[in-house]
Amino acid sequence: MKIRIKKLTKLSWKLALQYALVFFAVLILLNVSVLFGVKLFLINEAMQKVESESGVIEKRIIGVDTEKMALDDPEIIYEAESDNTLDIRIADSYGNIVNASNNFKMSDIPITKNIDTIQKLESEDLHLVVKNIAAMDEGNIKAYIQVTQNMAKEYSFLNILSISLAFADLGGILFSLFAGYLLSRKMLHPIDKMTKAANEIGLSRLSKRLEVPQSDDELSRLANTFNEMLDRIQIAFEQQGQFVANASHELRTPLAIIQGYIGMMDRWGKQDEKVLQESIDAIKKETSSMTVMIEKLLFLARGDNGGQVLQKTNFLIGELMKEVSDETALLSTGHIFKFKGSSELELLADRRMIKQMLRALLDNSIKFTPVGKQINVFYSVNGKNAEFRIVDEGIGIPKKDIQKIFERFYRVDKARARETGGSGLGLSIVKWIVDVHGGQINIESTVEKGTSIIVTLPNSLNI
Repeated sequence: MKIRIKKLTKLSWKLALQYALVFFAVLILLNVSVLFGVKLFLINEAMQKVESESGVIEKRIIGVDTEKMALDDPEIIYEAESDNTLDIRIADSYGNIVNASNNFKMSDIPITKNIDTIQKLESEDLHLVVKNIAAMDEGNIKAYIQVTQNMAKEYSFLNILSISLAFADLGGILFSLFAGYLLSRKMLHPIDKMTKAANEIGLSRLSKRLEVPQSDDELSRLANTFNEMLDRIQIAFEQQGQFVANASHELRTPLAIIQGYIGMMDRWGKQDEKVLQESIDAIKKETSSMTVMIEKLLFLARGDNGGQVLQKTNFLIGELMKEVSDETALLSTGHIFKFKGSSELELLADRRMIKQMLRALLDNSIKFTPVGKQINVFYSVNGKNAEFRIVDEGIGIPKKDIQKIFERFYRVDKARARETGGSGLGLSIVKWIVDVHGGQINIESTVEKGTSIIVTLPNSLNI
């Protein structure tokens, strides 16, 4: 029972049932329309027949195109003798029946009422169409004529036709179920292949992709979309693995240093104050470095998970640059800083993040610019965009590394990493802040001459 239920819940069976139901509904609608149309046609034919027959008899009685015939003359109603579905009755001007075919007994139908009106009457197994007329001669009623058509044969034909159509409907439904199942199986076969292929894909086989059908239809687009999703998952998985490996490597070094100094303190620090102080200073330095790196890692992790929320406000760029200038001057007294731009320029953005971005860019320039050299910061609003340009006279960046410097933990000069205290995360944070604001960042650099970093942000105030 469970197996049967499971089979019926398959999409192929569901589609086949839906096709069959739609086909059945269309058949029923068509059959009802056919039966109704045929019935109307047969009734109309019967009405025309009684109309025509009553007119012919009237002409015989009043003598139009022929000699006048007596009301009781059998020749008047001779059509009823050759057609047993037709019944004719004739009454005198007082309503007394004087001539009748009596093919079927319908004496209870009044002959003097409903003159010139065609009636549709049902009586047990009889289905009748009746027409009463009054034959007028010189302005006086000479006779009453009643012509009745029995439609029993026609209704028998309709019954046979309805039964035939019902059997045809049953056969059509069975055929549509079978054909719909075969067609749906054929149409869904690529999905079965995709399902099997998707089940084979795991973390160890992320490079495997679905086979894309040749036809440009919904299934091929589904396969392409799934493959594109796998590409993104694979890239994210590889980036995550690289990120974890790099983070582990970066944390391993300071932890090893701290462990080494703790060992020194344990062996000699108790007796030698110089060793003790050196160890304490080194541990403080490494823990401070790890704290900064962990804060940056948490910032990027929150950004990746959507935990960083922008809080856009309108602020003066000049006031922000004054804060950054004062703080930078305290951090480095050996470089020459110049900030140029209008103090009245406004920007709609997250002020805290823009400040963090500028500080990270300046910190990067300070690390790789020799003491005594100049670092310039230009800021302006051009049309719909605000632009920040940081230009230094540092060691520059090789062309092959320019596109990689925004990768997490990537450092151009790995040999100087410990000296500068860089973790390779600052520019990754800058890139995230620029992207989340919908901006762009470009780098122009020449080795041993300097670097120019241009950040362009959309400014909603001018749109």
